Amino acid sequence: MRRLVELGRGQTARNSALNLIGVAVPLLIGLALVPITVHGLGVARFGILSLGLAILEYSTFFALGLGPATTRHVAESLARGDDRAAELVTISMVSHTALGVLGGLIVVAIAPLLATRVFVVPAPLVPEATAAFRLLGVMVPLTLLLLSQYGALDGASKFGLSNSLRIPFSILSFAIPAIAVTRGYGLLPILSFLVISRALVCSIMLIAISRAFPRFRWELPRNWTLLKPLLSFGAWISVSNLISPALVYGDRFFLGALRGVAAVGTYAAPFDALMRCLIVPHSVARALFPKMTGLYATGERGQLRSVVWHATGVVAALVFAPLAILFAFAPFLLGKWLGPHFAEAAGTAARILAIGFFFNALAPIPFGLLAAIDRPDIDAKFHVAELCVHVPLTWWLVSRYGIPGAATAWSIRAALDAVLLFSAASFVLREGEVQALAS
Repeated sequence: MRRLVELGRGQTARNSALNLIGVAVPLLIGLALVPITVHGLGVARFGILSLGLAILEYSTFFALGLGPATTRHVAESLARGDDRAAELVTISMVSHTALGVLGGLIVVAIAPLLATRVFVVPAPLVPEATAAFRLLGVMVPLTLLLLSQYGALDGASKFGLSNSLRIPFSILSFAIPAIAVTRGYGLLPILSFLVISRALVCSIMLIAISRAFPRFRWELPRNWTLLKPLLSFGAWISVSNLISPALVYGDRFFLGALRGVAAVGTYAAPFDALMRCLIVPHSVARALFPKMTGLYATGERGQLRSVVWHATGVVAALVFAPLAILFAFAPFLLGKWLGPHFAEAAGTAARILAIGFFFNALAPIPFGLLAAIDRPDIDAKFHVAELCVHVPLTWWLVSRYGIPGAATAWSIRAALDAVLLFSAASFVLREGEVQALAS
């Protein structure tokens, strides 16, 4: 932790710790509650829930990249001392909500197709799956609004405030399904409860934002020209948002199409648990992003270089040990957590994923740098190239090897992404080339 303190020189380290707590506390609770949900719903229904939440994650594409754009431009506005930040936040929330309504209507419309044509759903569960996907469509506008709200608070470095709200919301996302199944509720009531909880959190966030930005007013924006820089930045982010879920969740989509939703449920539980290991790099990167944006906006290139490479060392040191333990003892740990079926069916896959997640854990730092210097297009172009490799490779590996094949395809893609991002970061951090690349 000493290097983490040196990295942030106090403030950034504190923000990183707050972000880590904001995800770690719900994670620990989730690890205890997920087995209850799995056994209460059954593997097939849990697979439908997992696929639905993956679709919800994919729906962030409808935000057109405005969430990260909000964070960057709010941070830049505050670093330069101008008075645009509050109006940028209002524009972001209105735009996100409008785009979310459009995206939600699309998800509702295609719900029957998802349940009957896209995924292999057992015939008795098709009506339930269709209704579940429609409920997820209702959640899309709320999800996008929440994305803009967290983006605004992150841009203002209000990590204490945002995490004080993020913790109970994240706990609810685990607690609601687990409590519901113990009371006899099924998949559809669980999703209905999640919709209500998300609406409640969005309402609370509106109050928090009004207090975080002194000049914030509850009125429609007057200067819509401020939307242009958000859209300009967000256009490339939206390309990544379109492709990234396919890269992250494509393995389970192929499993659902080729091996059935039961295979998805078996694979998703250890994958999602491993995904939580990314709380460390994302906590550091999230805290660093407004700082890197401010350093770039004020021309402090030397300090920017130091921040990036120190952050990389900190993240590598913090994630290596837990991932190494998981690699060594994956079947045993899965057996103790979820039972012998998961240990036998997903133990090898978990070991393969541990390798991929190490590379994936390092990627948020160089990605944050590229976004901070206003070059999100670089990451988007990398994603396009990766997709061309990932889709055929995943199809082949899943069709031939099943769950271990899905893990192998995902890990290869994660390693490739990290190599590309660090290559780009090395280039832009050379003396004098940040200015040349950003011009």
